[in-house]
Amino acid sequence: MISVPAAIQQIAACRTSWGKSTLSLSDSEGLVLAEPIAYTSLENGHSLPSFPTGTQLSSRHLAAINQAEILQVPVFTPPSVVFIGLTEGEGPKIPQTNKFTVEGALANYGIRLREAKFPAAGSPGLLKAVETSLDADLLILCGNILPKIFLDAGVEPVFNRVKAHPCQAFWFGYSPTKTRVMLMPSNPFAVQVATRLFLESYIRACWSMKTIRPWLLPYAEHRTPVVPQDEYVPAVTVHRNGLKIRATSFSAQTDIGLAAQADGFICHSIDNGSLEPSSLVPFYPWNDPS
Repeated sequence: MISVPAAIQQIAACRTSWGKSTLSLSDSEGLVLAEPIAYTSLENGHSLPSFPTGTQLSSRHLAAINQAEILQVPVFTPPSVVFIGLTEGEGPKIPQTNKFTVEGALANYGIRLREAKFPAAGSPGLLKAVETSLDADLLILCGNILPKIFLDAGVEPVFNRVKAHPCQAFWFGYSPTKTRVMLMPSNPFAVQVATRLFLESYIRACWSMKTIRPWLLPYAEHRTPVVPQDEYVPAVTVHRNGLKIRATSFSAQTDIGLAAQADGFICHSIDNGSLEPSSLVPFYPWNDPS
């Protein structure tokens, strides 16, 4: 098992290129610059700071680029991504729930799922679904299975399991065709945390974007650890003589309804023991404010 920072480092080290393309401004919103763009203000003739590689193009960026009469921009080509949700005793509800999480995170970067598959646990269709997905750039599987199914398909492991609750079952590797493979547990909140920490970190590394870094905010109350490892817990911001953070869950099993009402999640490190009021804790907002 490795720590979350070490896992993110190893995932970033496996970054790859998915290519570049040149698109019109109208087709580029939400995509990521593959090359820096420098432009000159038409109003005063002064050169303005360039938008660097890794800039995710918002309407504000596009307005400035258009004002400089640049009509096309070089952007990173979105990868081909396949999602496999393992259908277990609970039926299709949980796999579909996890698909919404993964699909939504990808959409934030202008990436669409190529395909979603829902084979039954232990069925011949599961191995087939994995084998026929190894032509994709990225394969994401959510379900409680042993990684042996990937090893049988020729996938080389990079690491197995992380020292964190509830996403300790996360597994990462790559196939002979260089498909990056992420195996997440079936727990919906674990998938939400792993998607934010690991999937988004990988995309950002591939596209030279800023890394995801937590905010350090003072904790508003007292909190005792629930499990004997680092905990990732949904949290909301509160304003009590300044911005502070408060966890919304104190159990080992987080309801995703609480996560949906949260602003993000905190890391309660086991090394810190109990959190006291005004203790600084790392907070990860669901969406990057930059």
